[in-house]
Amino acid sequence: MSSSERKLIVVSGFGPFIGHEEINASWEAVKLLPEMLTHNGIKYVVEKRLVPVEYRAVDEACKEIWSRQPEMVIHVGVSGIAKCVYVEKLAYNHKFRRADNSGQYLSNGSCVLPHNGRANVLRCGLDVDQIVEAVNATCEACVAPVVSNSDKPLGATRASKNVGDFLCGYIYLKSLDVDSKRSVFVHVPPINRPFSTVQTADIVLKIIQECVQQVDVSACVN
Repeated sequence: MSSSERKLIVVSGFGPFIGHEEINASWEAVKLLPEMLTHNGIKYVVEKRLVPVEYRAVDEACKEIWSRQPEMVIHVGVSGIAKCVYVEKLAYNHKFRRADNSGQYLSNGSCVLPHNGRANVLRCGLDVDQIVEAVNATCEACVAPVVSNSDKPLGATRASKNVGDFLCGYIYLKSLDVDSKRSVFVHVPPINRPFSTVQTADIVLKIIQECVQQVDVSACVN
């Protein structure tokens, strides 16, 4: 198989912002992902992209990424309150009221989407619960189980409906608008709270593999 026949997976991470001024755990994990991935005999190029925490930068990045017709796009961001890795189910289009790193705002806290107009909510077209279940089953040996305040194990990853009201939610909204069945957003916790960067990267890689599996199965069915 020539390089031109390899499928493309794009994984983005964010740069520093207020609260994470020196290191953004999302980009640190993304940097450790492999350059290539093989699934069912098909080779995928894994392109890692650092995105500044700015609305305009997200617009430009999403436009360029999707113009290349990737097989899968995974956006990764950090959550200061996360206790494990979260796979987000949806993004809202009415909460963007914080200024980005350049001091810019979105008027009215929302945007007009090219494909879905002013849709209030866009949902991931993949089975996020299935992704989480599969990843947790394979992560038992690589990470210690995370325990919540109720002493109930959380697992390495959980499904979430709270992508947030900042650039994490914005970049997810933009990609879901293009192709909800090839877009996923992943929230990672700060470094060593509880996972090392290596462990976080391993969990993110397993999420990517499960996403590719679902896209592959869907393509075979259709």
